[in-house]
Amino acid sequence: MPTGTFDLILLEHQVSIPRALAILVFIAILPLPYGYYQFLRVAVCLGVVYCLVANLNTLSNVEKGGLLVTAILYNPFAPLYMVKMIWIVINIGAGIFLWSMRKTND
Repeated sequence: MPTGTFDLILLEHQVSIPRALAILVFIAILPLPYGYYQFLRVAVCLGVVYCLVANLNTLSNVEKGGLLVTAILYNPFAPLYMVKMIWIVINIGAGIFLWSMRKTND
């Protein structure tokens, strides 16, 4: 059974939504077709907004702020365009932040 508020069952294994998003963000460091980055924007934005709304009362202010900044950076409706090297740094930072989310919420 899921133990944290961000967990879901996938193939009989517990998967954290922020950790799944972190994996997607880390994959984005590789040179991939533009379609993956469009998918990434939608997935990350929806995922972090879900985590923020579903856990609004249990998240710290730092976590709320981090999720909000992540949603703004990856939003597909008003995309921010930057060079690949800047996105690599953002992806690493966002990936580390999302990967560490579960530790604070178990």
